[in-house]
Amino acid sequence: MKIIFGLGNPGQQYKNNRHNIGFAAVDELACKLGIKFKKSFKTPALIAKKSKGEVILLVKSRTFMNNSGICVRKVANSYKVPVEDILIIYDDVDLALGAIRFRQKGSSGGHRGISSIISALGTEEINRLKIGISNAKVGELSEYVLSDFTGSEQSILQDVTGKVACACMDWINQGIESVMKNYNKRNSTES
Repeated sequence: MKIIFGLGNPGQQYKNNRHNIGFAAVDELACKLGIKFKKSFKTPALIAKKSKGEVILLVKSRTFMNNSGICVRKVANSYKVPVEDILIIYDDVDLALGAIRFRQKGSSGGHRGISSIISALGTEEINRLKIGISNAKVGELSEYVLSDFTGSEQSILQDVTGKVACACMDWINQGIESVMKNYNKRNSTES
């Protein structure tokens, strides 16, 4: 079993925020897999499950971003899935809009959602896929990440969520080292 968590904030008012690109990515993957999200009664999450072949869970937390670790720990424990079979998808302000970067471990880099997950799981060795939301910060960082994507950024957003869906399937089938080699290389001119 593999679990892919898309990070974001619950609630309609946050739906199109830059901070919710993790939700948009797992929504795209669920669409490609032909599965739908349902409310979990065991965990604070919305879960979409693919049961044929390798079982895949796509998860959107119903906790806010800064408490993402609560959801990740509860889902991982509930399904008895080891950390190496988990992938976290989230926004990164230090990557150019549309760039993606896989990592197998590392610090939170100041991302509070990842900080919460590292604390909850007790390790920095967590597979992750960062999606660039641009480093063109306007005003306060918190205001920027909670702002909506602009109309001109929508086509980039659609392209990147499609690319992320394919990358996630490659992670499931080939593992983290393969996707780091294949996808990080494509973005090597971006940092």
